[in-house]
Amino acid sequence: MAFDDIVRGHVEIDTTALGGDLVIVRSDGTPLYHFVVVIDDVDMQISHVIRGEDHLSNTPKHILLFRALGADVPQFAHLPLILNPDRSKMSKRKSQTAVADYRAQGFIPEAFVNFLALLGWSSGTEEEIFTLSELAERFNFEHVHSAGAVFDRERLEWLNGQWIRKLSDDDLVERALPFLIADLEKAQADGALVRMPTVDDLRPLVSVIRERLPTLAAIGPLVDFLFVEDVRVEPDLMIPKRWDASATAEALKQAREIIAKVGEVSFEADELEAPLRALAEERGWKAGDLFMSIRVAVTGRTATPPLFDTLVALGYDRSLQRLDAARETLEALI
Repeated sequence: MAFDDIVRGHVEIDTTALGGDLVIVRSDGTPLYHFVVVIDDVDMQISHVIRGEDHLSNTPKHILLFRALGADVPQFAHLPLILNPDRSKMSKRKSQTAVADYRAQGFIPEAFVNFLALLGWSSGTEEEIFTLSELAERFNFEHVHSAGAVFDRERLEWLNGQWIRKLSDDDLVERALPFLIADLEKAQADGALVRMPTVDDLRPLVSVIRERLPTLAAIGPLVDFLFVEDVRVEPDLMIPKRWDASATAEALKQAREIIAKVGEVSFEADELEAPLRALAEERGWKAGDLFMSIRVAVTGRTATPPLFDTLVALGYDRSLQRLDAARETLEALI
């Protein structure tokens, strides 16, 4: 049997592969899939059947049933399957396929729809960011691929980050806040002393975090230290490879003096960076070593938003308090 598929062109299938007489009803009288799906299409006057390529082998059976019922045969379009990175077929048993799971991981609907549309289809241009209305307007079968489409999570995260950057400040805060609260609740359950953030707490941080969020769920590791009152600092993380505990404690002491001199009134990123860089140059230190020690001392983390923005967000008093506590931790090792 031969038929024309919108995506795959002219298709020919040997009818001997159909398996003999087509069974459409069980012995108890209940109808089987092939019969029911054709009846549904006839009843709803379906003009185009668009489905996965795994149904391509079923199409001859369905065409024969349409003809037997004296109904018009719809046009068929068999889309490429979505594949795992190892090119095996994605399945709900072995792969993450529930949309709710991706929402829970911080992927936003706009990005997920955009990503799914690009699995097996291209716009014919270099563009990759599309709204739902743009996709509806521009989608056509001419640019649907016949080969399977690999589900690339890295690409999904990239697209998600692009869409996060498009959100308004208020929208981003509203969507991200539940993820931050969930992370802090876990820390609280582990015994940490936590202050739960509000919309007003998070809004000033938008400019700091927006460019660094591949998913909404990534907000916790970026800013949770601002709301955990008893940050736990690993001494080894504070000590650069070129320094020891004694040298690091001394560096933090001098950095603390510089930051204290800036004062609470002038406590801004621009006012902090220049004198701290000057300190590193004067002492012959690599600025990166000094800044890493300060970052870990005040946040407990090696990766955060820019250091000086982090200090400003933390505040004058808390920055000094955490530097003092970190230095005491190091001095206990000397």
